[in-house]
Amino acid sequence: MRLSIGRNGFAVGSILVLLLWFAPSMVAQEEGLGFLAANGRTSFRLYCASCHGTTAVGDGNVAKFLTVEPADLTRIGQRYGEWPEEMLYRMIDGREEVRTHGRREMPIWGDVFQSPLADAMRTEEEKESRADRKIRELVVFLKTIQVED
Repeated sequence: MRLSIGRNGFAVGSILVLLLWFAPSMVAQEEGLGFLAANGRTSFRLYCASCHGTTAVGDGNVAKFLTVEPADLTRIGQRYGEWPEEMLYRMIDGREEVRTHGRREMPIWGDVFQSPLADAMRTEEEKESRADRKIRELVVFLKTIQVED
């Protein structure tokens, strides 16, 4: 008995092989974004919620003592029309001026994330990498909490 796959069978088999080959990396990427967002949520609760509130709408416990009202971070996409990832990164980092941000009331998180006491023995490159990672995680988290009207 001879098994004949034919052209259609070969095409279907090829597609299945490709799917099996690439599916794990696609899942890993999705899990990676979930991991980044989860870390960003933790950082948000630790560093940002006191001003921006636990729901990120600008109603944190410290907000009433500030001269500039904290932004509603759930509507960033609405305000800018598209997701301003790099601008947000620079705004959170704070080590360079972002003109569209206005007067700076926020801490300069790039410096804060770069030099916690536990990292006193790390190289400058390691500290900068840590700050970059924490800021990127916050940006990913903020994208997950956007609301649409």
